[in-house]
Amino acid sequence: MITFTEHARRRLKERRIGEDEVRQVLTEPEWKFYDLRNGHQIAIGPRRKEEHYLITFYDQEEEIIKVVTVIDVSKSLEKIIKRRLEGKRWVEL
Repeated sequence: MITFTEHARRRLKERRIGEDEVRQVLTEPEWKFYDLRNGHQIAIGPRRKEEHYLITFYDQEEEIIKVVTVIDVSKSLEKIIKRRLEGKRWVEL
């Protein structure tokens, strides 16, 4: 089951991202990471919007996935991933 925090719901609305896009990224991510700073898992995958990706921060307890926030990125995705890995903030899962 996938749930959304109030913060995540606000971000979805502000960024015009559908819950179905988040579900798609969570079930079939292209990349998965763990954020050592805040303890969230991260799933990244393509959006329906051409050349855009969705970065989804979430927590999982057993069968429940709680989406904390979502970010829509385009050209800067590779830079974001590289910086987080080199800075040892994210580790790949």
